[in-house]
Amino acid sequence: MHTRDTREPAGFSRRRGTIPALLLGGWLGLVLLGGLAAAGPFEEGVDFLQGGHSRWALEKLVEAVDQVPRDPERWWYLGEAYRMLGDAPAAAGAYRHVLQLGGASPLAAAARQALEALGEPSVAAVTIPVRRRGSAILVPARINGEPVGSLLLDTGATFSVLSGSVAERLGVRRDSAGTVRLVTANGTIHAPLTILDEVDVGGAVARHVPAVIHDLPGMPPQIVGLLGLSFLERFRVNLDITSGTLILETGR
Repeated sequence: MHTRDTREPAGFSRRRGTIPALLLGGWLGLVLLGGLAAAGPFEEGVDFLQGGHSRWALEKLVEAVDQVPRDPERWWYLGEAYRMLGDAPAAAGAYRHVLQLGGASPLAAAARQALEALGEPSVAAVTIPVRRRGSAILVPARINGEPVGSLLLDTGATFSVLSGSVAERLGVRRDSAGTVRLVTANGTIHAPLTILDEVDVGGAVARHVPAVIHDLPGMPPQIVGLLGLSFLERFRVNLDITSGTLILETGR
């Protein structure tokens, strides 16, 4: 058994077995890891993180968050992986998700302190101008750092969608996350599911976003897909049709 510079809040006990935490400076903890449960991506990610393998941990913890995106514990460890890799903005984003999901838990208190240590605010809000196309709402988007055009805002879509031509231009792999079944006007199809490294909508950024590669029928070239819940669930969403703005907020 060994110790590593990975923090856990006082009073926090993991569901898979109690992990004692030695607190330093009130919140910086050295964690003693006991035996973990049968390994899934979350358990493997925590193992890698405790072993000092932050890059490997990041890959597993991204997968773990994708599996259960409303688990604040997974977001906490993802924030720790980013912090240990020196990516403060990404770490801050993960800690804000802990605040958003964790309520008054020890995890939320620790996330707030982690944000203070990074010099980051506990709440981040981005106001994005939107455009109307009939009854549809369009938002500007950048995928993996590249401007791609507009996405249709669709709060009822489980996944975001990216057109095949844009995916090809960006070099997005079609086989990275399996396939999903889509019901279309022409029947049921299976479309490739991928993980986008980064989606930026007017300055609101989410990393490792699941998206379906599929061409929406009847769309002009400047509309390259849908913005669905795989992106939107990372934020609190407030759409003001009167002022033509979309507000995306994380933290509390």
